[in-house]
Amino acid sequence: MPRIPAVVAAPREFYYQCATRDDEPFASPPESCNDALVPESTLMAERPAPVATAFQTSPPVRPRQEVLTEYWVTVFLSAFLLFQVQLIVGKYILPLFGGTPAVWNTCMLCFQFLLLLGYGYAHLLGRAPNARTQGKVHGSLLIVSAVIVAILWVKWGSPLTPGTAWRPAPEDNPVWKILELLFATVALPFFVLSTTGPLLQSWYSRGVTNNSPYRLYAVSNAGSLLGLLSYPFFIEWAFTIKHQAWAWASGYMTFVAICAVIGWRLSNRTPEELPSPAGLEDVEAGERPTMSQYLLWIGLSACSTTMLLATTNLICQDLAVIPLLWVLPLCIYLLSFILSFNSHGWYRRSVFWPLYFVALGVELKTNLFGFHLQTPSQIVMLCAALFVVCMVCHGELSSSRPVTQHLTSFYLMVASGGVVGGIFVVMMAPKLFLGYWEFQVGLVGCGLLLFAAFVAGDPRGRGNARLWVAVLLIETTFLITNLPNLVPKLEKFPLLRRPEFLGLFAGTVFAIYWMLRKRRDSVGDVPVSTKFPWQPVAGVSLTVVFGILVYGYAQVRATQILFRERNFYGIKSVVNEPETVGLLSGSTLHGRQFKNAATRNIPLSYYRTESGIGLLLSNYPRGSSGNLRVGVIGMGAGTLAAYGRRGDYYRFYEIDPAMVDLSSGASPYFFFAHDSAAKIDAVLGDGRLSLENEARLGERQQFDVLAVDAFSSDSIPVHLLTDEAMGIYLEHLRSREGVLAFHITNWHLDLAPVLAAIADAHHLAACQVRNLGSTWILLSADSEMLRLPNLAEKSTALVLTRKPVLWTDGYSNLFEMLRRPGT
Repeated sequence: MPRIPAVVAAPREFYYQCATRDDEPFASPPESCNDALVPESTLMAERPAPVATAFQTSPPVRPRQEVLTEYWVTVFLSAFLLFQVQLIVGKYILPLFGGTPAVWNTCMLCFQFLLLLGYGYAHLLGRAPNARTQGKVHGSLLIVSAVIVAILWVKWGSPLTPGTAWRPAPEDNPVWKILELLFATVALPFFVLSTTGPLLQSWYSRGVTNNSPYRLYAVSNAGSLLGLLSYPFFIEWAFTIKHQAWAWASGYMTFVAICAVIGWRLSNRTPEELPSPAGLEDVEAGERPTMSQYLLWIGLSACSTTMLLATTNLICQDLAVIPLLWVLPLCIYLLSFILSFNSHGWYRRSVFWPLYFVALGVELKTNLFGFHLQTPSQIVMLCAALFVVCMVCHGELSSSRPVTQHLTSFYLMVASGGVVGGIFVVMMAPKLFLGYWEFQVGLVGCGLLLFAAFVAGDPRGRGNARLWVAVLLIETTFLITNLPNLVPKLEKFPLLRRPEFLGLFAGTVFAIYWMLRKRRDSVGDVPVSTKFPWQPVAGVSLTVVFGILVYGYAQVRATQILFRERNFYGIKSVVNEPETVGLLSGSTLHGRQFKNAATRNIPLSYYRTESGIGLLLSNYPRGSSGNLRVGVIGMGAGTLAAYGRRGDYYRFYEIDPAMVDLSSGASPYFFFAHDSAAKIDAVLGDGRLSLENEARLGERQQFDVLAVDAFSSDSIPVHLLTDEAMGIYLEHLRSREGVLAFHITNWHLDLAPVLAAIADAHHLAACQVRNLGSTWILLSADSEMLRLPNLAEKSTALVLTRKPVLWTDGYSNLFEMLRRPGT
């Protein structure tokens, strides 16, 4: 199986299973060759008996078992390590950049680009005039990469976890900073790993005397899937980040040693010992692909990659940015490659075209007309849509592969499409769209590409006639069910809202059409029209209509939105409500303020006077000075500034510049900070890193209260809840009477066990205040501070549904904090 990292574009599997010329290891055998090209992602159940061909100029020599083992171990290790390093590095840098879904997608863009470079390198090196040159060049690259990994290991204590110097500054562009960090740490070893599949398949054919490399495909498949699935279900749980990096580096050194031995043995073989197939010049080159075919391949690959990254964004934005939710879409993407390029032909237009249009209709209803589902159902629907779109895109790619002579260019186009899709989602979509609309773009775009693939394969449009009729009926059914939302007068016809009844009717119509068409075809002598049939045109036209509905309804919904901005840290919206103005991060409410000037300084939502933080700030003893110093990580609407009195000092730490502008900019939408009697400062940058820098400079803030309220939609920046972070917070408290307040309201995660473990580790008293839809946990070295007037009556001991778990900078696992049903 190909080691398709993240988003890759294409399996690197253009090596055929016959012997190759020394000067053209990527050349393709004729279709008559029994061991002809088999995609790297293909798992064939059976193979025909060997047939002698013109390529076999010498009888095959059975390879020694130890030689086979070397190849199998190397291919398995390279596939396993390639996927593992993505997850390890992604998790390590996640907290450094705010813990948003964009961190992982930016990593994927980098890995796509590196894979494309590795793919091109393998192609060029494979054209070297002899095996000796290939062995020396690649052996040198292996040694250089191993030396660099060893140097970084010594310098940083781990080859994948750079020191504090690589932490981003507030003025840094997060996308470019992530790319810079990845290129400095993992780029070279990842590049080397990405070249292994193509090179070893070529060397395998050369070095073991024309033996078929088919089994290497299966071994690579196993390594890829094991590398993906083992991380969230075992490695993330069992090891700290540093130990994960050590284990990976040890595995990489083992891989380098074995691969170098293989290259050294191959380079020392004499030309007489190597297979020298003849007759390659007589292979018919076949028709060269046209520019339109190149563009179609790029488009199909870019569409599947867009859907992969967009689905990851949507799943993570309101749940959690965790490796498990990275792996789930990636496994679906990878599985679609395996099935599409499989020799059994799992892709069938008659199956996946109707499924695609059903997915298009369901997503239209779900996303546009207020049909909301709970998160587990949303994840299932998103993943189902991703699978169907990837099967269509990868299936059409597999069906449109050119003759073997041009497979190299085919896979280069597919790889390029993966990079195009990554650039679109990571760099272009945040500037083009104010929401996560790349998912809808990919979904609708798949339908247009499907039509393009149909026309490219059948310019006269004579094929799949019944299938296009079925497509029209499916699209019409979903369109009719949405008409009452567009035309209110139709709401008096409830049947129009029942897709199951309309679907049954459409199925009956299709059955009648099919029988009539079959009867007509059986008569014979049916005149053949020279015109392009109307059904495909109507089908793609309705797909365009769906896209227009998506855009149009987005504009309608935007009339209630006063402000919206999308950047690296997510989507922020200011919503106009009858009496209030609301702040949304993603789809989660993060603050609200009355419009009336007389009441707009009354704290609302999670920060009411009855909430945990409201009770604490309202009743905290002010001492002889009568003033409070309050720190807040996460500004949001700046609601806590409403508790400030004259002489108080409130210091907000906010990583997202858009939030600062909304609450304390020149033209704010929320006026809590503007109207507060306290002195207000806003520090731009990650809250923990800012506090750490201030402590290092000796600027301890002497807070009486420090509130941690930093969310990205409904997900949690893990690095703010670790043992090391708690040490930083405690440094900035004025005295033992200082109180730490953690806002842990969350639909999906139960963070009380994490804070219970932190309290035990630092010998702090803890209490919990849960009311009015908010949950706050308060910690203090002085237990009397948690028994303040009014606060004591409303607080309880921590409510734990599982054992306390101490998170550190080296170990955290959000998966084990997912809420259990009923909690």
